[in-house]
Amino acid sequence: MVEKSHWKTIAIIFIVLFVLETILVIWIFSAGASIINNEIECSTNICGEFENAVSYRYDDYEQICYCVDADGEIVN
Repeated sequence: MVEKSHWKTIAIIFIVLFVLETILVIWIFSAGASIINNEIECSTNICGEFENAVSYRYDDYEQICYCVDADGEIVN
């Protein structure tokens, strides 16, 4: 009786898993880069225009930039 080798099936499964993992890593990296770019845009271009804004907060869920002054009031 000849025993059948299943190495081709296992290799195909691992190739598919590797491709899916690579796609997931690329998607996570691009999402993180997008969030960082939005925060940079918020801090420099939006809150940088207000001289009394001392800090900012970027809400990624609503995609809104909040500029906060020294008293804790939202300026923009």
